Amino acid sequence: MSRQAAFTRIFIIAVLAVFLTTAFAVAQQSPEQYFGHTVGADRKLVRHDKIIAYLKHLAEKSDRVHYEQIGTSTLGEPLGLVVISTRENMAQVVRYREITSRLTDPRTLNTVEAGKLAGQGKPFVLFLCNQHSTEIASSNMAAELAWDLATGKDPEMERALQDVFVMIVPSANPDGQRMIVDYYNKYLGTPYEGGPLPWLYHHYAGHDNNRDWFVLNLAENDALVETMYWNWFPQALVDVHQMGMTGARMFVPPFFDPPNPNNHRLIWNQIELTGSYLKYRLSMAGKSGVINNAYFSGWYQGSVRPNATQHHITALLTENASVRIASPVYVDPAELHGNDKGLPKYGVNMNFTDPWPGGWWRLRDIVEYQLVALKALVRVVADNRELFLKNFYRMAAETVALPENGAPYAYLVPPGQHDRGSTARMLKIFERTRCEIQRATEAFSTADGRCWPEGTLVLKVGQPYGRFVKDLLELKPYPDLRRWPGGPPMPPYDNAAWTVSLMMGIQVHEIAEPFEAELELLPGAPEPPASAEKSLSLLDTRDNNSFHAVNLLLKRKVRVERLLRPFELKGESYPAGCFVVKARIDVLTDVANRARVSFVPLDEIPDVPGRTLDGGKIGVYRGWVPSADEGWTRLVLDEFEFDYERLTNERVRDGKLIKDFAVIVLPSLGTGSMVDGRKGKDVPPRYRGGIGTEGVEQLKTFVEQGGTLVALRSACRLVIDNFDVPVFEKLAGVSDKEFFCPGSLLKLEVDNKQPVGFGMPARAAAFVSGVVVLGTRLPSAGGPGRRVVARYGSEKILLSGWIVGGDLIEGKPAVVEVNMGKGNIVLCGIGVQNRAQTWGTFKLLFNGLFSR
Repeated sequence: MSRQAAFTRIFIIAVLAVFLTTAFAVAQQSPEQYFGHTVGADRKLVRHDKIIAYLKHLAEKSDRVHYEQIGTSTLGEPLGLVVISTRENMAQVVRYREITSRLTDPRTLNTVEAGKLAGQGKPFVLFLCNQHSTEIASSNMAAELAWDLATGKDPEMERALQDVFVMIVPSANPDGQRMIVDYYNKYLGTPYEGGPLPWLYHHYAGHDNNRDWFVLNLAENDALVETMYWNWFPQALVDVHQMGMTGARMFVPPFFDPPNPNNHRLIWNQIELTGSYLKYRLSMAGKSGVINNAYFSGWYQGSVRPNATQHHITALLTENASVRIASPVYVDPAELHGNDKGLPKYGVNMNFTDPWPGGWWRLRDIVEYQLVALKALVRVVADNRELFLKNFYRMAAETVALPENGAPYAYLVPPGQHDRGSTARMLKIFERTRCEIQRATEAFSTADGRCWPEGTLVLKVGQPYGRFVKDLLELKPYPDLRRWPGGPPMPPYDNAAWTVSLMMGIQVHEIAEPFEAELELLPGAPEPPASAEKSLSLLDTRDNNSFHAVNLLLKRKVRVERLLRPFELKGESYPAGCFVVKARIDVLTDVANRARVSFVPLDEIPDVPGRTLDGGKIGVYRGWVPSADEGWTRLVLDEFEFDYERLTNERVRDGKLIKDFAVIVLPSLGTGSMVDGRKGKDVPPRYRGGIGTEGVEQLKTFVEQGGTLVALRSACRLVIDNFDVPVFEKLAGVSDKEFFCPGSLLKLEVDNKQPVGFGMPARAAAFVSGVVVLGTRLPSAGGPGRRVVARYGSEKILLSGWIVGGDLIEGKPAVVEVNMGKGNIVLCGIGVQNRAQTWGTFKLLFNGLFSR
C-alpha cells in the first residue's frame, strides 16, 4: 500500500469515527435533555424508574453500553446494572469476563498461565451508588457518568476505556430512592422541604442496609453478591456515600485505624494507591476539603467493602458532605469542625491539606466531586491494567497458601448441632459468597486429636476466598483504642466483632494443623431434612425452623400444644417447649417442606404438662420516628411467618389493645422517641408526636388485662421508668470509661426450663450493642413478680470483640420476665434479633411471642 493510500485510509477511518460518535450523540439524549434539567441542579431529583429508563435508552442506542437487570428489590423495583467500554471491548465482553473468572481460582492456573491471561485481560470497575437513599446524589450522578463514558467525548476517558470496563449500579436501594424523591417533591417549597422521612427508607433495614453484607438477609445485597462473585468479577469497586454537612467535603481512602488483619496486604496497598490518586485528581480539579485517613476505619465486615476486599476486590469508600436531600445549605466557616478520628480540629492537616472554607454547598457540588473521583479511578486502573489483574490472581493464590503461613487449616462443623435451621442459614452465607464447603464421607480422627463423625462439614482456609471464611468464624480481639492515653474508648465505626458461629449458635471448631480425611465438595450449603411420617407428630423446639412450622400450622387452624417439661422419647432426651401436632400427612408434609423441618412421629403424646397455643395477633409498634430495629424485627417475623401488624401511635392511644392483640413488641427505641415522637419544624404536623402519656397507660392496661409486652433493648427503659416493675437499669449513669461494649459477643447463661428460655442451650452468646443492663429487686407485696431468664456469664464474659468494665455486668440479668396483673412483660436487654443476624438468640424473642 502506498503512503498516499495509507494516509487516505487513516483519514477515512478518523472521519468515520467522528461521524459515528456524532450520530450517536444526535440519536441519544444527554441527561439534561432527557430529564429537562442539569443533573444535580438545586431542588431537582430524578426518580429511580426514570434513571433506569435513561440507562436503557443509552444501551438501546449504543453498542458501547450494556444494560441488564441483576435482581429485584425487596418491594419489586428492578435492580439495574450498566456496563460501558469501547465498542471493540464490548464486542468481546464475554471473553474478558471469562478471563477474570479464570483468575479467581489459582488452583486451575499456574503463574505463567495467569500472567498471560492478565496480559490479555481488561479489568472491571464497579461503582455502587446510593445504598443509603437519603445520600441521593450518586443515583442521579450515575446517569451523567454513563453519558460521559458512552459518548466518548472525554479523550482521557476514551483512552482509559480501551483498557477497562466500567460497571454502574445507579441505586443499590431502588425502593428507598423512590421514597426519598417522592417525599422530597411532595414537600418542595414548604417549610418541610428536605426534612426527614418519617419511615425507614429500606422496607426492612433503613440505614442498616449496608450492615447486612456478611449475612445477606436483604434481596438487594444478595443480588449484588451474585453479580460480583458469580457473574462479573470486578477488580475494583467504589461504594459511593454521603456524610454530615459540617466537616470535610469528601472522604477518600486510605482508611483510619484499625485495619482488618484478614485483608491481603496488597488490598490495603492498592486502596492507598487508588485513594491517593483520587485525592490528587480532586485537587487538580480545584475541589477542596478532601480528607483521607480519617472518619472511617478499615475494620468492620458488615458493609460491601470488607466483603469485597476478602474476595480480592480493591474496594474504596467515598463520602461527600450532604445537603438537605437536594436543597442547598449554607455552612458558616465557624460551623465547620473536626472529628476525633483523624481531624482533631478543622484546619490544615497532613491528611487534609486544602480545607474547604465554608459557604454554599449544593447537590451539584456533590455530583461534580463524585464525577472527578470515579473517573480518576477509571484512569488509575487503566494505567495499571495488567497489575490489577495479576494481583487479583496473586492475592487468591496467596490466600490458598495461608495455612502454610500460620493461618488455621480449616473450620469444622460437626453434625448433630443444637439448631439445624440456624446451622443451614450460617452455611448459606458461605455458599452465596462462593466459599467451598466439603463434607466428610467417613469418620476421621486426624484433626486436633479428636474423632470427627461422618457428615462433618469442612470449610478450609486454603481456598480462594479463605480470608472471608476465617474472618467470619474466628474469635476477634478488637484493639483497646482510646480517645487519648488513659481516656475513654474510641468507638469503632460499627461492630467490634461478627463471629457468625457465635451469633447463630453453631458449634464450630478451628483446626490449626493440616489433616487427612475423605472429603466431598458440596454443590452448596446442605438444607435441613424435611419429613412427616405420622399425623401425630412432634416438633423439636431447639430448631428455629420449628417456630416457622408452628406458624404455618396455626394459619391452617391446626391445634398445636406446647409441652412444658423435658421428656424422653425412644431413648432420646427432648427439652421443655417442644410442640405436638395432629394433622393430615399431606398438611404436615407441605409444612415440613416449606419450613425445612422433620416431624418426629409419635405413637402417643408424651406424659408431661402442656398448653395449647392460641395463635393471637402480634402488634409491632411503629411510630413516626424510624427504627431500624423495628424493620429488622419485621424481617424476622416475616421470614418465620408470624401473624403481626403495625401498631401506630393513634392505635396505642385509642386503647382496648387486648381486643385485637395478644402480644405487643416494642422495638429498640428511646422513650422520648416513643412517647413524644418528632417535634421539629421540618416535620409535617401529621408526622409529629408519639404515643404520649396516655399511650403508656394503655400499654400498662394491656398487660394487666392479660397481654404480653416484649421490649427490646432501649425500649426496656420505657417499661422500667413507667410500669412500677421490680426491674431497674443496672448501669444508668455509668460513663463509657467505666463500661463500654461496642457490638461484641458475650457469654450468656440461659434458664431453659422457663418458657421464655425454651429450646435455648444453657450456654449461648449474646450480641451486645446499645445494651440495657438489667437489675432486679425483691418485688413488693402483691406487686409484679420477676424471673431472670438469661444472664451474662459469671466470669471472663468476652467471647469476641471488645469490652471495658466487663466485671460490672458478670452474672447480671440480660433477659427478665415480669408478671403483671393477668399478663406478662419480657424485657430483652440484649440484641436477641439484632439486624436479623443473631439466630442463636431468636428463640428468646419467639418464646416471648408464644408465652401468652
